[in-house]
Amino acid sequence: MFEQLSDNLQNILKGLHGKPSINDENIESTTDEIKKAFIDADVSLKAIKTFLLRIKEKAVGERVTKGVTPGQQFIKIINDELISLLGQEQQELSLAGNPSIILMLGLQGAGKTTTCAKLAHLLKKKNKTPLLVPIDLKRPAAIEQLEILGKQINIPVYLTKSSFSKNKESTTKEILKAIEGAVEFAKNNNHDVVILDSAGRLQIDTELMAELLLIDKNFKLDEKLLVVDSMTGQEAANIASTFNTQIGITGIILTKLDGDARGGAALSVTEETGKPIKLIGVGEKTEDLQEFHPDRMASRILGMGDVLTLVEKAQEKIQEDEAKELEQKLLTDFNFDTFLQAQNMMGKLGNFSSIFNMMGMGNMLNQMGINMNKMTQEKMLSENEIKLKKQKALIQSMTNEERTNPSVLTPSRNRRISRGAGQKEKDVEKLVSEFKQMKKLMDQFKPMMGMLKGQGSSPLDMLGSSFPSVTQSSGSKPQSGLLKGFKQKKKK
Repeated sequence: MFEQLSDNLQNILKGLHGKPSINDENIESTTDEIKKAFIDADVSLKAIKTFLLRIKEKAVGERVTKGVTPGQQFIKIINDELISLLGQEQQELSLAGNPSIILMLGLQGAGKTTTCAKLAHLLKKKNKTPLLVPIDLKRPAAIEQLEILGKQINIPVYLTKSSFSKNKESTTKEILKAIEGAVEFAKNNNHDVVILDSAGRLQIDTELMAELLLIDKNFKLDEKLLVVDSMTGQEAANIASTFNTQIGITGIILTKLDGDARGGAALSVTEETGKPIKLIGVGEKTEDLQEFHPDRMASRILGMGDVLTLVEKAQEKIQEDEAKELEQKLLTDFNFDTFLQAQNMMGKLGNFSSIFNMMGMGNMLNQMGINMNKMTQEKMLSENEIKLKKQKALIQSMTNEERTNPSVLTPSRNRRISRGAGQKEKDVEKLVSEFKQMKKLMDQFKPMMGMLKGQGSSPLDMLGSSFPSVTQSSGSKPQSGLLKGFKQKKKK
């Protein structure tokens, strides 16, 4: 997501490194370039004007902090204002009701029904017991779709006789009755969140708004979330603005961010409506709905990475005891089997390119003077991805004995392994040679590892202490293993 905008902004920021001062000339030239990048990204003109005005106001006469270059100071201003444009800070869902009622709004094609299921899945992971309720009684396909999605994620869908009525002219009275029944059902069956999948339209019309206003009037809604297709660009801001004026939304869910390389919608909707983006859809899978963090997104856009999200993903995808066990194996018995396990564990976090970008490695290399264009970077990462896949195929072609005890490998065994993996014999020899180098390196580190373990820490534990500014102690006993230090989310 934001690939085009991110590339443009990173190229602009490269020119700021090493600037001797912040002056009118470089402020004007930089803001002009940013304006072009935002227009290319389909950001609304209102958002662009506000953003650039704030940058100019802050940059003019800015005193440079000691130990920081003027260029870095200017980049910080841009980063701070980008965070502000995206909503300043994360806004969590307000779920104070008993049960809490969430009304999902949006036009057809934005992914509203699918997002309802994704939201239910996300809340379930947070120990909530959601109930899905279709209230688009005029479109049977919407009801059936929600019912299928509910079965897939094992979350109940409340259906009434009206839901299956062949009468296309179902009245607003029937919709209100269905919601009333759903709320009562939720109370009696320990469902603490009711998610209402409202009717969508091809365009905003009087009938749609009348329905929504009556629902809002008759029920105490905890959230009115507008689902917006990010691929509509700045038009998303116009849609959000109209819904907000008519009914007063409480937040926005941006969908299809994985398919929009520009990101104009995300940079426009909050400025246009004054309402926060609360969640973002980043894929087609049920789990591909994420909480929105403006500071993390700004960091991604500027190529500075998003370590917190990467760590949270690791925490979700990798079990702590699994990481701890593998850590012990890597320290004491490094062989092809443990190498393969480590590779599979890293694969849960995404491909090389995803991890590389989320760690902000490209920007880090540029600051070190290692300039690598996007094409070269992607080529390098792709080649390494292919190499690892080939190595995995070779290891999987080995017997258990060969994996755990590589010293038994002989030329004849190498031939058999290479044929089994569909590769050349020299590929096996290269893998064995590289493995020996890695093992030698691991052996050299063992004395230091022992010392660290004596202090109740290990090299993998140190990953947690590498980011002290973005973690918070829970006051409990120290966690050992790969995930130490990341049990608590960042708090403002």
